[in-house]
Amino acid sequence: MYFNDWLLHRTLTASKKDITGFEGDMKAFEKEAMKYGEQYRGFQSRSISDEPSDARSIYRMNDTYMDVRTFFDEWRGGVLVGLSPLLLGVVGFPISFLIPLLDVFIHGVWPNTGEKATAADYIGTIGMWGLWIIMVVAFRYLFKIFRLECLVQRHIVVRFNRKTRKVYINRPNFAGGNKVYHWDDVVASVDPDDMVVTKKRKREILMLFFFKQRTGAEHHDAVFLGAPLRSEHELYALWEYIRRYMEEGPESIPKPRCIPSFPWPWRSLLAPWSFIENRWARNPWSLKMIALVIVLSPVMLLHATAHWCSLLLCWPVYWPGDLRRESKASNPV
Repeated sequence: MYFNDWLLHRTLTASKKDITGFEGDMKAFEKEAMKYGEQYRGFQSRSISDEPSDARSIYRMNDTYMDVRTFFDEWRGGVLVGLSPLLLGVVGFPISFLIPLLDVFIHGVWPNTGEKATAADYIGTIGMWGLWIIMVVAFRYLFKIFRLECLVQRHIVVRFNRKTRKVYINRPNFAGGNKVYHWDDVVASVDPDDMVVTKKRKREILMLFFFKQRTGAEHHDAVFLGAPLRSEHELYALWEYIRRYMEEGPESIPKPRCIPSFPWPWRSLLAPWSFIENRWARNPWSLKMIALVIVLSPVMLLHATAHWCSLLLCWPVYWPGDLRRESKASNPV
């Protein structure tokens, strides 16, 4: 789930030693950052769509703040499936085999049969314990990968407070940590000078950039915002929805259909569906698409199950006290 966020954060905060061999690319990026930082200053006041849409991306909205989801919530479950044999081995192996095998050392007999243990039994028992230790060590080193989608906060949340005119990002430390930025410093991945957007079905991502030239921070920052968007038109509509909320208030936009924060299992079924949704929309109920869904249904069900288990192994989003008070404030802080 958080792999892309972790990778982006690591890239943006890389040291000179880490980018050896890529200095030219980083200089080009810094040049573009300078250009965008100046070119799109103040574009929050410019309307870019006549059809603002919540794009299935809002957790909560009131007169003070709005909470928006991030992009990669559907991209979870793969790590859990990949590491589940190792995890089951670490937990289940001692209960099923190792504890009963203690009879070999304690009583000198083979468990269940009661036969006297031989030298081979002792060697085999030691080998089984050694195998379990290897699994524990392997899981210890793979635990950082496991934490990309389990035993971590359930979602990344981006909060827009129209009273304080700030943007609050709540995310794990390895993915960038909690940050606060001024609304006027945001640069979105939309071009306010290009109003030609298509409704052609394809996956799009709305990105928000916080360039250090504008924020005064040590590093650039960015966040992937919104649900998997279905077209450029929907991308612009989501940004317009956020822009109008911040500039004009909630009365200027349609009331959102908010996403429930509780991990209902049927919502996990939407995760694998999101990867073929656009293809289905182009040829709904065609024999080709029906066959594709039937063939992929076992994989989709496995993904949905792993996705839901991943959510259950995470905890609800927690806002630290100082950030919670400021992000909910009704006056400038």
